[in-house]
Amino acid sequence: MALARAHPFPSLPAEPPCAASAAKAAPLWLALCFPALALEALGITGPEPVAITEAGDGRLRVHSASAAAAAQGVAPGMALSEAQALCPGLTAVSRDPEAEQRVLSHLAERCLRFTPWISLDFPATLQLEVRGSLRLFGGPARLAGAARQVCAADGHAVQCGLAPTPMAAWLLARAGFPAPVLETEALRSVLGDLSIAALGIDDKLSGRLARAGLRVLRDLWRMPRDGLARRYGSDLLRRLDEVVGSRPQPLGRFHAPPRFRAERELAMETEDLTRVFPLVEALLMEFEGFLRSRDAVAAGLELELRHVRAAPTRVCLRPRRAGRAARQFAALLRERLDRAALPGPVRGVLLQSADIQPFTLPTADLFTPGAAGGESWDELLDRLQARLGPQALRRPMLRADHRPERAEFGNASRSGEAARSPRPLWLLSRPRRLRDRDIRILPECERIETGWWDGGPVRRDYHLAVDGVGARLWVYRDAGTAGPWHLHGLFG
Repeated sequence: MALARAHPFPSLPAEPPCAASAAKAAPLWLALCFPALALEALGITGPEPVAITEAGDGRLRVHSASAAAAAQGVAPGMALSEAQALCPGLTAVSRDPEAEQRVLSHLAERCLRFTPWISLDFPATLQLEVRGSLRLFGGPARLAGAARQVCAADGHAVQCGLAPTPMAAWLLARAGFPAPVLETEALRSVLGDLSIAALGIDDKLSGRLARAGLRVLRDLWRMPRDGLARRYGSDLLRRLDEVVGSRPQPLGRFHAPPRFRAERELAMETEDLTRVFPLVEALLMEFEGFLRSRDAVAAGLELELRHVRAAPTRVCLRPRRAGRAARQFAALLRERLDRAALPGPVRGVLLQSADIQPFTLPTADLFTPGAAGGESWDELLDRLQARLGPQALRRPMLRADHRPERAEFGNASRSGEAARSPRPLWLLSRPRRLRDRDIRILPECERIETGWWDGGPVRRDYHLAVDGVGARLWVYRDAGTAGPWHLHGLFG
């Protein structure tokens, strides 16, 4: 019987060639540096001399300056008093790091079209790992130009740097070096003339190095490593190694916040909202499932009703408390849509989230348990505001003024902003003199003596009082006198 002859298969490589080449490809970092981010985050773009300040060494220092201020000698790191002496018309504005972070996050979302790997770890800088995107965008120069155009379209000044390490790319961007550096071996020669202060070390260490005759990076690379570490610390060596890639530099990855967007088309156009709302409720149930799967809540949403020959009808919801219950959003949308005038038949519905936040359990008071069911206070206020309009409800809010008639005003739209004061909530529009009214003055006293600087001085002693029927009053008389009592407020 003839046996089948065995033909041995050739041995396969341990990994596919494409994977092997990809593993050997070194990363390439595109740093997008925003030198005027502190000004742009606050919307300061005019020709006036402006300085962004922050606290340092117990006094205010200039963090960044506008072009008009820089032209008169104002520079970052300068004391504010010195800057005002150089530029008498200088306007000082406090820095807002949260606004800067929001701008960077927005720009990072826009730059996700170039690469999925973006880091925000460097100050006022986006770091994009773009090695895998070079062929798609036609090479490093075109990719950097496209990223620069995206940022410039939002009105931001940007400087680019391209290098094999994130630290080197950051240094190139800050120095305004336009040419990309694609090989690690070329970093020392390209960056050798940069100032040592560009590494981000403190001024004290930079001064010690300058006194030793070490002013540029090339001077440091010529020195023995052991001697540098012994005299100036290991942190300086770490930064130098991160520049040339001798030491890896771990970076945090930016993740775009989740967003919900869903749309549906109607089978036929209709002006009857009772036929549209079941579709809206189905989208809200999908939205609730989206939030629950991510353990999140939404601070708002936007509903868009699309028409054939008219602009879409938009309804924006911003509840007092972030939530995820489809029932709650549906009740608010129904109230708003019942008052909306549609310009034409509806052909489609679009629902998208406004702001998604992590879900946190509400804190409950141990000794004041909530109701076992029913509608919460915030939900009731949201429904009333949706039905009556955004300006229909006002809640008391405190001003920084001791005078009762100027301390409260009704303009708070969110829960948690309402005034919580030991004073009565009901103040008379004008204090009324008490005549022949039997009251009992309680010993607690509050003296208010203020307003002398703005033409409305008051000098009063306020007391709690109880009248003959048990009502609690808030009364006062002029401080230091035995004059008549005046009624200014009533307690519940």
